[in-house]
Amino acid sequence: MILKTIPLKKFKKFLKDNGCYLKRTKSSHEIWDSKVNPLERPVIVDNNYPDVPITHIHTCLKILKISKKDFEEKIKKI
Repeated sequence: MILKTIPLKKFKKFLKDNGCYLKRTKSSHEIWDSKVNPLERPVIVDNNYPDVPITHIHTCLKILKISKKDFEEKIKKI
């Protein structure tokens, strides 16, 4: 499967399933962090768009230290 945009709601579910929580909201952006493994920098989610762009997904995967293959497997189950 080639990575493509996914619905915002599905992406937020993915974050929750991976131990992340909504830390705070600033304007239309949500700041997510992890209680289990505190992140070096937070994951930022923009609520202005119905889908999460591919570049944003790649950035978030680097922050979460999750491989693309693992992401694809997990997102299929959601």
